Formats: sequence, C-alpha cells, structure tokens
Amino acid sequence: MSNAGVVADLHRERYGKKAEDVIYTEEVCPLCNTRVDEFGYCACGGQAD
Repeated sequence: MSNAGVVADLHRERYGKKAEDVIYTEEVCPLCNTRVDEFGYCACGGQAD
C-alpha cells in the first residue's frame, strides 16, 4: 500500500500546494547544496542566504 496520497495531502495542508507544484529557482543553498524554492527556502529548514 502506497502512502503517496497521504504525503501529498500533508504537503498541501502544510504549504498550500502539492509538492510537485513547487517552483524552484536556479539558486542552490550553500549550506545543504539543494535547490531553493520560490519562497527562498531550501531543504535544510532555513532560508537560503
């Protein structure tokens, strides 16, 4: 049994959109080396500088 639907619903509830609808910029966080999203956040939990 897959939890994909549950995870998508939790992401939508928390962030207001589905995970696959997040828009990423070309910027990469210097701390965690992940993409920065449209709101300036990355995977390490803080705002990218």
